[in-house]
Amino acid sequence: MFGDSPGQLNTSPPVKFKEKDGGYFQCGFCKRHYHRADHLIRHIRSHTREKPYVCDVCDKGFARPDLLKRHAAGHTYDKNRKRKRSSLVAKQSRVSQACKTCASSKLKCDEEKPCRRCRERNLHCDWQDVAQDSSPELLQRMPDNHGAIYNHGAINQPVDLTTLVAFSPMPTPMDEIPAANNTMMTPSGHAQNPVLSPELSAGNEPMAIEYGVSPTDQESSIFSVDGTFFPNFIPDALISSLSRYNDPFDPSILIPEFTHYGALENPPYDFNLTDGDFGLIDLYNSRRFPPDLHGNEPQDCFDADSGIGIGAEAYHRSSLSAWKPVHEDRAFDDHENLSVPQAIDSPEASATDRQILSERLSSSSRDLIFGLVLEVSREANLTRIMKSFPSTDLLDGLIQQYFEYQSLEVDSFIHGPTFRPNSEHASILAALASAGAVRSPIPTIRKLGYALLEIVRLYMPIKYERDNSTTRDLRTSQTYALNLDIGIWSGNRRKTEIAESFSQPLITMLRRALRFRRSVYTAIVLSVEDTGDVLERKWRGWIEQESFKRLVYHIFLHDSQTSITLNVNPLISYADLELPLPAARQLWEAKTATEWKELYCAITPERVPSLADLLRDISHLSVCQDRIDTQLAALVLLHGLSALINEYHRLKFISTSSSKHWHALVTNSRQQELDQALKHFRMVCSELRVQCGPEITLVCEVVSMLLHMSLEELQLFAGKEDKQGARRVYHSALEWITSPDSRQAIWHAGQVVRAARQMAPGSLTGFLAIGVYYASLAFWSYGVVSKAKNAQLTGSSASLSGQGPTVFLDADEVADVSKFVTLGCGLPALQGPDGPTFLADPGMTMKVVQGVLRPDNSERTPPLVQSLAQLMWDLGHCVDSGGP
Repeated sequence: MFGDSPGQLNTSPPVKFKEKDGGYFQCGFCKRHYHRADHLIRHIRSHTREKPYVCDVCDKGFARPDLLKRHAAGHTYDKNRKRKRSSLVAKQSRVSQACKTCASSKLKCDEEKPCRRCRERNLHCDWQDVAQDSSPELLQRMPDNHGAIYNHGAINQPVDLTTLVAFSPMPTPMDEIPAANNTMMTPSGHAQNPVLSPELSAGNEPMAIEYGVSPTDQESSIFSVDGTFFPNFIPDALISSLSRYNDPFDPSILIPEFTHYGALENPPYDFNLTDGDFGLIDLYNSRRFPPDLHGNEPQDCFDADSGIGIGAEAYHRSSLSAWKPVHEDRAFDDHENLSVPQAIDSPEASATDRQILSERLSSSSRDLIFGLVLEVSREANLTRIMKSFPSTDLLDGLIQQYFEYQSLEVDSFIHGPTFRPNSEHASILAALASAGAVRSPIPTIRKLGYALLEIVRLYMPIKYERDNSTTRDLRTSQTYALNLDIGIWSGNRRKTEIAESFSQPLITMLRRALRFRRSVYTAIVLSVEDTGDVLERKWRGWIEQESFKRLVYHIFLHDSQTSITLNVNPLISYADLELPLPAARQLWEAKTATEWKELYCAITPERVPSLADLLRDISHLSVCQDRIDTQLAALVLLHGLSALINEYHRLKFISTSSSKHWHALVTNSRQQELDQALKHFRMVCSELRVQCGPEITLVCEVVSMLLHMSLEELQLFAGKEDKQGARRVYHSALEWITSPDSRQAIWHAGQVVRAARQMAPGSLTGFLAIGVYYASLAFWSYGVVSKAKNAQLTGSSASLSGQGPTVFLDADEVADVSKFVTLGCGLPALQGPDGPTFLADPGMTMKVVQGVLRPDNSERTPPLVQSLAQLMWDLGHCVDSGGP
């Protein structure tokens, strides 16, 4: 269409014909007619309520780009409301939708509903259907000969949009207009290219139609041609046509720039079409008309390619999407949160009254923290911070609270019994207070925690440069690790990216200090005569060594979890960690040197295995359970297996059927080995004297689930990038659905949900929350693709029922589960509040998992959990509202 040269155009005079009902583009909902395709597309959005043009400032959506442009102009002076707006801004800053009363009177309306004018006059403010009622009438008043389409052989027969029609080519700039007989004059006196149908350009011969459209599509489907999603089931030929636009599309290459001052100034010229609009126009211009266009009934033709990219908008709103820095983003933006209101910073509202450490924080230590803030926050409002900086009681409560949390976690790496707050540096105290604050259910306290995070992060380079020996210091490394943990699980895209980029320096410092090697960890020899200062010195030496070991394995866990969350390669290899595994938890939690001596002497002095030893033989986990922290060792082993699974997926990516050097048999064999290793791990854990908690069970099921699905492909299909990325992996998703791997993956996903239900309230945060989200993503992808595949096979988007028993994925493994995983017999479901929730209903499935992740729908939930729960809701809602 766009490649036609002027010499190929029909130069005969335009055909005169009698128009009927105002145009030949008909709406499938209300049967209105329009002269132009873009007018019809804009009208359809008044039915669907779709608003694809989103403001970058306030995330408000608009159905038309000119409305978005007017709205965006209003943000120009938001930061300085004392300045008077120019007349142009005032003219363009209109509301997105006026009420019926103001619209009929042609008076100004405001965003608040009911509007101010209706409230003052006690009028009924009705605004819900204004756009639907007024937009068609406005467009029907436009000049009839603007963009008219001549359909040779089908004159006086209006054509429905859901059938095949000919769209007019895009207008040509004035300096590129061909000969005079190739143009026509509009009422405004401007020359415009003649609008030619495919018949006129091909010798006036009737053309054959290439496909049919199901009547179900005509009645129920909603066209969304702006690139947001493919709702319901649209013709497969449309997908194949739009797939030609996989490359970035620049409409400015094809059409001139037009300045939009609003639809009323120049109604016919609205050329802000999206990639999907151009693909739709190109598709319809390339089709041919049959001789009996209305003589035969259309054939049922459903598209299994439905649902592609329908979650793109939901994903981009979540905290998992990429951060787009702007000029206003800087570290000092959070410093205003260092001041805490008196109502929160009071003895009655203290963070905790329970004392975990051996001493309380003193006022002088609080002053050291405040001095650290003053040293870093030179650009902040110091007067406000000085008046309302947190009190000693609040900071002490936050530090005590962190150690209370740590005592309940598997991964504990700061020794609480020997920690003296009043003898430590201000940076570690601020980091501990930050780590305790970000877990608070009070949003103001959480903001304080993230503000302290920025203070410590900005101070760390200063400390390292003042004294390079601190790169080998235990407390400084622990402070660094705390900052990484808080940032990566903050739910804030900026803080997440900063934490990801700052992980390498700490890993490098620990590796250079040989903390990954066994040689620097010497054996502590005790004798019966050791007492007093000698015993205390040996205990302190053992604590420092053990703290370094736990810090290294903590960083390994952090790096592995970050790798899974961000789908990147880990920075630490499992083969690098030759240091011994952490000692038994009882030794680590011993409160005195005497208590530690009794426990230490009872242990057989044998070689403690490393992570590499466990990967070689998982049975070491039970053989050495008296000498190691079995819970932490099991968690470390799982993350080592996840690294092997990551390598397996990387190898599988290049071991395709077209590969010349790699054979698929290798990857299939590797998958079987990893599956056997995970089964062996479960068997060994069942033999431990201390049973693994739900946290380890949840991580084990997440790792097992990732073995049987490509996380990158499922995220792309759910909208991680855009619709083109989703389409690129769609055929892989179809192959995955038909394989036993998909059923095995959703079985483990169901077990993830089961383990999440057993977690203590408030403990489902960080990587554990990410694991629950990935389980929901497996359910969602399986339901969406299965539903589209069923529609392709049966001609109906309804889910299949009555095909075997109900298989509960979040229950015990029974015989029906094995039949379902192996043969696909049965209907997979979750245990919902009102009975089984089948995966064939993605909306309800996501609602069930969302309830597990965030049972308390309030602001007391951590930001990351809020964002993941909202993402689940949006994914389920986009399927209900327009998906397959």
